Amino acid sequence: MNYETMGDWCKWNEKNMKVVRVSKTEYELENGDVYPNVFELEEDITVEEFQKLLDESKSMILNHIKNIEEENE
Repeated sequence: MNYETMGDWCKWNEKNMKVVRVSKTEYELENGDVYPNVFELEEDITVEEFQKLLDESKSMILNHIKNIEEENE
């Protein structure tokens, strides 16, 4: 997908996707998308624990993007 601005990406990502499966190398969302883990998992993690990590990471990244866009205005 191509986004005109990071703001477009943020708007698309405002909805939370539910994690339905997680392994040491990848995770799957409820819509069927499968993504590689961006960090190595050192131990087994539940879907619920991974969902919390993913949500917190997403929130932090979106806040950083918003701050960057505000600085560039």
